[in-house]
Amino acid sequence: MDSITSALANLAADKGGIYGSLVYIRSEMAKKNGGLKEFREYGGIRILSRLLQQVNPKITSLVLSILGDYSMNSECCEELLNYGILKDLSFIMKNINVDSIHYRIFRLIANLAKSEAHIPIMYKHNIHSITIQVLSNTDSDITRYTAIRALRKIWENSSKTGCSEMLKLQAVKIISDSLKSECNEIVMAVLRAQTAILYRVLELKHAKNSLDTVVQILGNSEKKSIDNICILMRLLPERPLVSKIIYAMCKIRDALGYLHQSRLIEHITEILKKEDNHYLTLSMCLLLQCPLNRIRFVNTQDWQSLFLGLITSTNHTYINIAINTLPHFQYCTVTIKKMVEKGLIPMLIKLLSLYVKTNKMPHMCPLEMKTKSLDSSIFVSCASPTTTYDHDASPIWTPPKDDNIATDSHSPYYSPVCESFDIESVNADDSKSDISDFEEKDDEIVEHSSLEDITVCKIIQFLTHVMYMEKVVLLMADKYVWETILDYMQYIENGHNNSNALKILEFITREVLNLNSILTDELILTTHRRLCRPIHELELCNYCMIRNKLGMRIIKNAQSFSSKFGEGMMTGIMDEPDTPDTKLKLKILVSVHVPIVIQNYPKLLILLLSRYKVYYILCNIIKDDQNPSFDDAIGALIALFDEIKITLKKSKIQYCETRDCHKSILQKETTVTLQLDDGALINANKSLLSLKSPMFEAMFRSGGFKEAYQNTIRLNDVSSDCIKSFLLLLEVYCDCLLPGNINVLLELITITDQYMLNELSEKLIIFMINSISVDNCDIIYGWAKDFGHQLKLGVNVDLDVIKYLFSSNSRFPDRVKTIKKISRSSYGQLFIEDLTTLIKGGLSSIITYDDKTSIFYINKLHSGLELSSNITK
Repeated sequence: MDSITSALANLAADKGGIYGSLVYIRSEMAKKNGGLKEFREYGGIRILSRLLQQVNPKITSLVLSILGDYSMNSECCEELLNYGILKDLSFIMKNINVDSIHYRIFRLIANLAKSEAHIPIMYKHNIHSITIQVLSNTDSDITRYTAIRALRKIWENSSKTGCSEMLKLQAVKIISDSLKSECNEIVMAVLRAQTAILYRVLELKHAKNSLDTVVQILGNSEKKSIDNICILMRLLPERPLVSKIIYAMCKIRDALGYLHQSRLIEHITEILKKEDNHYLTLSMCLLLQCPLNRIRFVNTQDWQSLFLGLITSTNHTYINIAINTLPHFQYCTVTIKKMVEKGLIPMLIKLLSLYVKTNKMPHMCPLEMKTKSLDSSIFVSCASPTTTYDHDASPIWTPPKDDNIATDSHSPYYSPVCESFDIESVNADDSKSDISDFEEKDDEIVEHSSLEDITVCKIIQFLTHVMYMEKVVLLMADKYVWETILDYMQYIENGHNNSNALKILEFITREVLNLNSILTDELILTTHRRLCRPIHELELCNYCMIRNKLGMRIIKNAQSFSSKFGEGMMTGIMDEPDTPDTKLKLKILVSVHVPIVIQNYPKLLILLLSRYKVYYILCNIIKDDQNPSFDDAIGALIALFDEIKITLKKSKIQYCETRDCHKSILQKETTVTLQLDDGALINANKSLLSLKSPMFEAMFRSGGFKEAYQNTIRLNDVSSDCIKSFLLLLEVYCDCLLPGNINVLLELITITDQYMLNELSEKLIIFMINSISVDNCDIIYGWAKDFGHQLKLGVNVDLDVIKYLFSSNSRFPDRVKTIKKISRSSYGQLFIEDLTTLIKGGLSSIITYDDKTSIFYINKLHSGLELSSNITK
C-alpha cells in the first residue's frame, strides 16, 4: 500500500488484509499533513463505520483509534454523528468489555462532547449512563482516566436537566471516588473534573444542583466528608487546584452548613497560620457566613489575629471580603468584644480614613451646584442595617487556568498504543487526543487598588450596629474618629445621605460619659465649623444648604449636654476660679458650646448665659477681634439667634419692567442753578422744588429768604450724585432711579429728611433696609448711629443690621469680617449693647410670663464690656 486511498480501497473491497490496512492508515494519518483530507475525500468514515459492526476486538480497537484522531476536527465530528457513530459506540460499550476499546471510546466521546449540540444525542443513546457504569466497574487506570475526562466534557456542555440526570446516576460521586487512586494522572483528572463540575453549578441556572454536587464530592456522611477533606488537604501542597476546588464549594451558600461537618474551617485556619493562600483565605471568609462555621472558627487558637490580619492587610481583596464578612459577627457580643479588644475599631476607622483620602472630592461645592438636583430632606442609607452581604451577587466564578500538566502516557493529549496487541506499531496513536482539553478559566477575583464603595458602607453599617456596646461608644468619642466620619459625609459623593454615618455621631453624643471628650476635643465645635458655616450664600448653593442642615441635625442630636449630667459638668466648670489657664480655656469652650448645643431648654440656656456668664464671655471675645475664638463666638451667637427666633424680615425689591424710568422724565425749564461744595453746578426748577419740598417752598417764597431772588443758590454737605438722584425722584419715584452706591443712598435719606420729604424718606429707608448685605452692614450701622436713629423709620436700623448679620444666610466668612470691622470701629461698644438688647428681647419671647426665675436672669444679663485681661490671653 502506497497511500491512504489505496488502503481505504482495500477495506472497501473487503479483499482481506483489513488489520494491516488499518494500521497503515492510522500511522499515515498521524504523520502525514494531508492524511486527514485524503481520508475524508475517499469516504473513510463510511468505510470505518461499517467495520465497527464487526465483532473482532482488534479491528474495533484500531478503528476507534483512527476515529479518535479524526474527531479532533470539528467538521469531522459532525460527519461522525451523521453516520450514527454514537449508536455504534453505545452498542460496543454494552457488549464488549475490553479496556483497550473502552478508553478509545471515551477518548472519542470526549472529543465529540466539545459541542453542546452533540450532548442531547449522547443522552439519547445513554452514553453518559454507560460511561458512568464502566467507570464504576473498571480497574484499568487508563480507562478510568479517559472515562473521567469524557464525563467532564459531557458535564461542561450539559443543560441543567442533563446535569441533574448525571447526579442521579452518582456520576460526581463515582468520579470523586477515584481521588483515592495511587495514580497521579487519575488524581489530576479528578481534580480537573471537580473544578469543571463546580464551575458549572455556580452558574445561576444550575444552582439547583449545587448542594447535591458538593455532597457527592465529599460524601453523604460526616465521616466520609471528613475523610475526603483530609484527602484534599493532603493533596494541596502539590496540587494548587485543590484550593480552587475548596473556594468553589465555599461559594455555594447552601453548602456552607454541610461543609461545617467536614471541619473544613479548621483545616483552612491551620494552613493560613503557616502560609498565605489566596483562595483558602477567601474560602475562610465565605465559610464564616455560616454560624456553625463561626462557632468552630472562634474556638480555634489565635483566630482574632488571623481574621483581623486580613483587615490590616495591604491586599485590598482581603480587606474587602473580610469587611463584608464582619457583619455576620455583629450579633455575637462576646466575639465582637474580643475583636474590639484586639483593636478592631481603630482598624476600621483607619480604613475609612484612607478611603476618604483616596476618593475625596474637594470641589463638591461650586455655585453651579444650584442647578444640580440634591434632595436635602431625605437621608437614606446606602447600606440598610438589615441587609446582609451576598457573595453570590458577584460575577460567576470560573475555574482558573491549567497548571503545567505534563504530557505523558496517560495525558489527554496522548492516544496510547493497544497494549494488548504486541504486533501493533509503537508509533500508533501518538497524536493529540482532542482539540481542547481542560482549561482553567479566569475567575472573578481581581486585585483591588482601593476599597470598594460597598465595603465602606459595610464598615459604617457595622459600626452602627456595635455602637450599643459601652466600650465601643467610648472608643468612638475621639477627634480622629469624629473627623473621619465628617470627612466621609462631607467629601464623598452622596456621603451626606448615609443615615448610618449620622447614627454613629448620634450614638457618640448621646452617651453622657463622652461629654468631657466631646467638649475638650471640640467635636461639636468642629462639626459647626465645617458644616454650619457656609462658604457660599445658602440661596445660591444647594450643597452648602444640605451641609448646613446636616450639621444642624448632628448638633441637635447632642442631647446629652441638656441632661442633668451635662448641666452639672458645664456649671461646675463655669463656677471654678479663672486660674489656671486651662480652666479659662475650658470656660471659653463651654461658652461657645452652650448656644449651639442647648436647644429646646430655655431655662437652662438663660441660666448659663446669665448666671454662669456665658454671654459675658462671648461678648468679651467679640470685642477682641484678635481672639482665636472669635469665629466660634460668632457661630455661637448665630445659633443663639436661631434658637430665640430673631430674624430680619426683608421684602424683595420690586423693580419696574423697563428699568429706564429716567427716559420718561421730561426736562423742565431751568429756573435755578444749585452750586455744590465740589464746585458742581446742577440745573433745577424752582417750581418743582417748591411744590415737593416745604423747605424749598419757604426758601423761594417772595419776601422770605434771599435765595428767592437768586438764580444760583449754594447747597452744603451734599454730593452731586445725591442731588441728581434727588431731582429725578422729585419727578417720579421708582426703585430703578435709586443709586446703587450705598453711601449715596444714605446721603439721599439724610437730605430728604432735611428737606422735609417725609414720604420719600420713608420709601428710601425701606429700600435701604431691603438692600442690607454683608458688604454694606458696617456702613449702614455707622450711619444709623450717627443720623439714622433720629429718623422716625430709621430708629431701629442699627438693630436691623445686627439681625441681618446673625440671622441671614450669607457667607459666614463675610459676616465675621464685617463684625470685626464694626467691633474695631468707634461703634464697637454700641454694637455690643445693641446685641444685648436684641438677645434680651428674644430670650423673653421664649419663656412664659410666670417664669420669674428666667425673667430675673434675663434682666441680669450683661455684656461685661470691661475686658478681662485673663480672657483676652
